[in-house]
Amino acid sequence: MATPHQQHLDAEARLWKSLGVQPKEYRITLATGGEVRVQELGEGPPLVFIHGGSISGTSWCQLAKRLEGIRCFLIDRPGCGLSDPIVGGPLNDLPELEAYADGLLEQLLDALELEEATVAGTSYGGFFAFRGAAQIPERVTKLIEYSWLIGAPPEGAPLAARMSGLPGMRELMVRMPMSRGMVKGALKQFGLGSAIDSGKFNEQMLDWAHALLRHTDTLANDTRSSPKLFTPIKGQNDDVLLSDELLAKLTMPVLFLWGENDPNGGAAIGRDFSARLPNAELVIVPGAEHAPWIDDLETCASHTERFLAEPLSSRFER
Repeated sequence: MATPHQQHLDAEARLWKSLGVQPKEYRITLATGGEVRVQELGEGPPLVFIHGGSISGTSWCQLAKRLEGIRCFLIDRPGCGLSDPIVGGPLNDLPELEAYADGLLEQLLDALELEEATVAGTSYGGFFAFRGAAQIPERVTKLIEYSWLIGAPPEGAPLAARMSGLPGMRELMVRMPMSRGMVKGALKQFGLGSAIDSGKFNEQMLDWAHALLRHTDTLANDTRSSPKLFTPIKGQNDDVLLSDELLAKLTMPVLFLWGENDPNGGAAIGRDFSARLPNAELVIVPGAEHAPWIDDLETCASHTERFLAEPLSSRFER
C-alpha cells in the first residue's frame, strides 16, 4: 500500500497529467531556514503565485497551464503542500503573523534569484502578497489579486472559519481525518460551490485536494500558524484589515480579477477596496466566486496576459 505521502503525490501527478503538463519541480531555501517547494512552468517574464489558506501551489494549475509567454512559479507556502513547516514553530499571535508575512515575499524572491517579479495572490495568499509587496515595492513590478483577500473588508465568513475562533476548536478541527465529502463541503463553504457544481473544479482536482488535506500536514500547519484571523461572531478579525497607510505603499500597477459573487466579499467590496490603492485596475468577473480563474479561466488568463504585456509607462506611472 502506498504511503500517505505517496498517495498525495500520486493524486497530484494524475491532476497534472490530465492537463497534459509536467512542471519542473525543485526546492529553495529561505534565509530564515526551511525549504520551500516550487513548481515552475512556462517561459517569459516571472510571475510568482502565492496560494490561499490550507492548500498548495498546485491550486493554480489550470491558470498556469493556460498562460502563454509567462514563467510561472507555483509556491507551496511554508507549512503547506511539500514545503517545510515555518521555522520556529507555529505563529502565536497577529503581530507575529504580520511580521512573518512582511518578510516572506522578499525571502522567496531572493531564494528564486529574482531581482524583481510580478506577484499574484488570492485569499490568504493575498495577505502575504500585499504585505510583502508593501515592504519591497521596488522589486514587485506588478501585483495581481484574484478575488477577495484576507485583509480586505469581508461580507461574510465561512462557518468553518468562524468555528476556528472558538477555544480548542482549531486543534479539534486539524486532528479530524478529512473525508472526500468533508473536503468538498469545505471548498463549497469557502467559495468554490459554482466551480464544483459546474465541473470546472473537476474530479481530478477534488481527488488532489482530498489527498493534500488527508495525507499531508497542510491543514494542521496552516491553521496553527494563522492565529486570530477569525472570530466566532464577527468573522474576520478587524485587526487583520490592511490599512490605508500600507496600501499607499503599493504604487506598482495592481490588477484585481474579482469574483462578482465571491461570498467572502463580492463586487461592491472589490470596488471599494481597489479604489483605496493608488494605481489599481478592477475587473469584475461575472458570475465568478472565490476562485475566478477556475470559474472563468479564459477571462482571467486573457486579462493576466494583457496586464503583464503592458509597458509600465503605457497606462500607469510608477
